[in-house]
Amino acid sequence: MKVINSTKLSTPDKIDLAKAALANDIVLLSRLIASIPGDESLSNTTKYYATRFLRWFENRNDALPFAIFAAQGNVKLPFFAFSSLPGFDCPGAGACLYGEGKERSAENFAKGWCYSFKAWRYPAAFFRQLQNSVLLRSNAGRSLIEFEFLKIPENRTLRLYVDGDFANLTILRFWLDLAKKRKDLEIYGYSKSWQLFLDLEKQGYVFPANYLLNISSGSKYGNKIKEEMLGLSCTRGEFVAVPVARKHIASKAYQDKGNVGSKEYRKDVLQRLKETGHAKRFACPGNCGNCIAKKVHACGSDKLRGVTIAIGIHT
Repeated sequence: MKVINSTKLSTPDKIDLAKAALANDIVLLSRLIASIPGDESLSNTTKYYATRFLRWFENRNDALPFAIFAAQGNVKLPFFAFSSLPGFDCPGAGACLYGEGKERSAENFAKGWCYSFKAWRYPAAFFRQLQNSVLLRSNAGRSLIEFEFLKIPENRTLRLYVDGDFANLTILRFWLDLAKKRKDLEIYGYSKSWQLFLDLEKQGYVFPANYLLNISSGSKYGNKIKEEMLGLSCTRGEFVAVPVARKHIASKAYQDKGNVGSKEYRKDVLQRLKETGHAKRFACPGNCGNCIAKKVHACGSDKLRGVTIAIGIHT
């Protein structure tokens, strides 16, 4: 049996934990968590969060170990936010998850440029995502999510899926039906699960007016499916990743328009979009709370319908 021998788990270690939990293999999950070095009583450590998760997982009647929604997020994301596991909940992922031109195989899983795996360096973030992925997979779990969703204060903004994606049609419909119950909320997000949206539309489903979708690059689907997605009433437009010079990443110019080099970085992003034929363009400055104006963000703005928004990546 594999033994985890580091207090700071690698991405492959966490993938093993996620596989065990999503397969409901309590025996394997318990063994993997027991093998993590460290003192489970020391807060903010991997052992501490892993043990909290396991105790809940063994008896789902106990209180949740992590909040389902991140309330008001942080300085960079000053909205309510929901995440689940990247990769495991991303049926439409392509290059972002497996790498450019690589086969969609277990060997290439998490070898792409998906930024969500970087959040796994924070153990609480990983186990919150894992908890939410587990909850989404059962009626009882979705009921808990709905309960917390309905408690979000009035007239707030929710970013639906900072990490992860709509894993199947049941989960997609679940979220969109919830949006209809809270018309006061402004809900936006990103997805590569394009075929699920198109399947739902073919069933005659009416998308909620308070949900805006950004269709993101790195999907396994081609241009035909993308064009169909751009025609949906809920779609704001494309959100794409474009290659930029390493210096923009190294200097963190891509993180906030107040950072040194941000103007040059955004100019380069816009040039990339122009070269690839995008007529309407906007360069993401990196900080959702300081995007167009204070707490006004392009990805959730109906005024930017049809505009391609891009971020820079170094590949």
